[in-house]
Amino acid sequence: MSNVTNYNEVSKSYDSGRKAADAHVIKSLMENFTGKEVRDMDLVDIGCGTGNYSEYFMQFEPRSLTLFDASEGMLNKAKGKVTTSASSKTKLSFHQVVLPDMPFQDNSFDAGMINLVLHHLEVNPDGKSFPNVSKTLKEAYRVLKPGGVLTIITETPETIDGTWFGQLVPQTCKRWHKRFPSHTQMTTMFKEAGFSLKSALKSLMPSYLPGYGHLDGPLHESWRNNNSFWGLCTESEIQDMIDHIKQMKNEGQFQTFFEKHDQVYKVGACEIFAAKKETF
Repeated sequence: MSNVTNYNEVSKSYDSGRKAADAHVIKSLMENFTGKEVRDMDLVDIGCGTGNYSEYFMQFEPRSLTLFDASEGMLNKAKGKVTTSASSKTKLSFHQVVLPDMPFQDNSFDAGMINLVLHHLEVNPDGKSFPNVSKTLKEAYRVLKPGGVLTIITETPETIDGTWFGQLVPQTCKRWHKRFPSHTQMTTMFKEAGFSLKSALKSLMPSYLPGYGHLDGPLHESWRNNNSFWGLCTESEIQDMIDHIKQMKNEGQFQTFFEKHDQVYKVGACEIFAAKKETF
């Protein structure tokens, strides 16, 4: 359960500002490293949110698709979305589950995905150790079949610093640094969980946030509510940020600020990992 964002409330408007970014990439990674097509897979969507990624996969008619999330509101949205697009060929199941627990039998799934979830898992984040992320990876390893593949989309401290809006509230970026494992920390935790890391990519487009380039976005609560980043801001930091934007707009400097601090095209918007439970 996220201690940053009230997703039961956010679920009401979440889809207005979020998309299943890079879903085609994780599908390709799953198929390449399992040697199977999605239609022959039992899939699990770990921390499914409103089901955007599962909805994408439904068009390929997986053998089964299991979705779970800690938020009842998000899970209900996913049920409605995925059930509407369901094929009679796909067996669906939905579960309200709080990570890192995964109440499934060993060797249950051919592939699993964790999309933009890891930063919600730690209760007392310090940026040095990530016990809940580590346990989540170990649980994912357990429930995957031998030869199964886990894909993860996540931000890192580096990608957070690359966002232009993050530089409006630098203290918030520092708080997020404690919640996002670095690339090196991720590779270490994959290995400790038993996985063989097969691929690590950077997406240079913030596709998961369609309104990323909307310069007036941070001024509006509805825009901020579509990104959990803002959940770690204090009220005074939000007000200072709004005042700063208004000042830059009045001075004609806001576009220059954006162009200087938008570094996503260099450092990436997120990282995409694929790891395999090898057969020995």
